[in-house]
Formats: sequence, structure tokens, C-alpha cells
Amino acid sequence: MSEHDFDFLHGDWVIHNRRLRDRLVGSQDWEEFQTVAQVRPALGGLGNVEDINRPDGTPLGLTVRAFERAAQRWTIQWIGASDGAFQPPMTGTFTAGVGTFCGEDEWKGQPCHCRFTWQVIGPAEARWEQALSTDGGVSWETNWTMNFRRSGGRA
Repeated sequence: MSEHDFDFLHGDWVIHNRRLRDRLVGSQDWEEFQTVAQVRPALGGLGNVEDINRPDGTPLGLTVRAFERAAQRWTIQWIGASDGAFQPPMTGTFTAGVGTFCGEDEWKGQPCHCRFTWQVIGPAEARWEQALSTDGGVSWETNWTMNFRRSGGRA
């Protein structure tokens, strides 16, 4: 675990998204869509910023990631383009090439735990998943996956 854990993500990406249309109700109705992302280093390499847009350039949101040296962990925050609001922070680390990040959230007013998982599949491919739990982490519903494929040069 280090401030270089997310260096693999720097550059341009095409992302295949698969997201549940409704969460925490046992739905299996998935929507699929493409997005694009640009990830650039920030804070002298201590973090990065990711712009996610629709292929036509319409902004969807911004992710800010920073490595907290004293705590030896990452903090991740998403800012949605629809409302400009920071979502609750997710914190975690990489172990054996897999990043796991957790935090408290809510979905439609229902408190829940949220978990992000990052996997580096290769130099041009990565995978992100989001899951929610309403039972304290005993069970998890994966509700969103993003398969990243590199589309251009590295930042």
C-alpha cells in the first residue's frame, strides 16, 4: 500500500457500465451504458482526479482520491454533476492488488454500508464494483460495475 496504488489509473479510458436500475429491492434489471474518463495525477502524485463523462461530453461526475500518509490509507469522494454534492467519503487500502474501500451511505433514505472494490486486470484494463449492505456487512448487493479499457496515452 502506497501513494502510488492508483497510478495505474492515470490516462484516458472507455468504461462499460452495468448498473442495477433499482437497488436494495432484489432487482435483477440492469442497465448498460458507456462512459469515458480522464484520470490525472494531483497533489504531486499523492492523489488523482477523475472526470467521467458520457461519450458526447456531457459530464456525469468527478472522483477525487487522496492518499493519507499518516493513516496509510486512501480516501475517495465522488461529486455528481447533477447536483454538485460530495458523496460520503470511502476509505481503504490495496492488498495483494485489490483495493477495498468502505463507508457509510444511504439509498433512498435507508442507511447502508457502501463498498468499492478495485482490481487491476492488466496495463490496459481495470474493474470497479460498488456494493451496498443494509445488515452491517453480513450480505452485499453489487449494484454497479465498471469495466475500464484504456483508450489513449497515460497522463
